[in-house]
Amino acid sequence: MGKFDEKDILMRLRNSDKDALKDIFEAFYPSLCHYASHFLGDHDQSEEVVQDLFVRIWEKRETVVVSTSLRSYLFRSVRNQCINLIMHEKVRQNHAKKIRDAIIEDAAEEDYFLEEEKSKAISSAIAALPDKRREIFLLSRQEGLKYQEIANRLQISVKTVEAQMGLAIRFLREKCKRIFMFYLFFKK
Repeated sequence: MGKFDEKDILMRLRNSDKDALKDIFEAFYPSLCHYASHFLGDHDQSEEVVQDLFVRIWEKRETVVVSTSLRSYLFRSVRNQCINLIMHEKVRQNHAKKIRDAIIEDAAEEDYFLEEEKSKAISSAIAALPDKRREIFLLSRQEGLKYQEIANRLQISVKTVEAQMGLAIRFLREKCKRIFMFYLFFKK
């Protein structure tokens, strides 16, 4: 600092001497801006951080405690403010990511809604099958039985099982066509 005594300048600052603040500003401003730019990579933002520091010093001039040197106090304050800004930016980015994820999740909920609608349409169509045809269809699709196993269980021929399955599938295809077309139209 050369041209003034630290204790003296801090005493003048506490006594609201604007020239004391001006002397500190002139002595440290360029170095503090340069130091801040190493953290932030943005000259304008670095100047803003340093200017804010001087405003805070002036606002708290009566209670500012400098336990080391004034130089250390100023550089540490700038570093801390830069770290706070960086952390704030990370929080902001995380918040933006959460919003993006929520939007994506909402889209997934729409997909779920459509899947649920498809499922309801299929269940409704299956319920509309004649009793014996529905039983054969469910034994095949839900229980995973082969046609021969269904025939044995119901004591009917394999040809009957094949015919009933063919009719069930055609009926379900026709019955669900509208919901599937709706789904395909809005899915793309």
